[in-house]
Amino acid sequence: MEQQGNTEGPRREKAAMALVLLLISEDEFLNGLRTNPEVALWSYGFALSPREMEEVRNLIEVTCDLSDQEIRDGLEERGRRAWPW
Repeated sequence: MEQQGNTEGPRREKAAMALVLLLISEDEFLNGLRTNPEVALWSYGFALSPREMEEVRNLIEVTCDLSDQEIRDGLEERGRRAWPW
């Protein structure tokens, strides 16, 4: 049987895009992520690796002084550059 290629990279990229879309569109998700990231992510079906959770915590720390709208605007801008859909 021929072995399929590694799909973890593309899956993780799709998961990252889903997270960005949730952050942009769901107030509850953004608030939950700021207060308890593990619970917020798990409740929306995301299971992150320890390294990915550290990246989330770092993002939360870096953006703690930004308003929800500033976060959304920044994510939308980055999304337009990274994913031209």
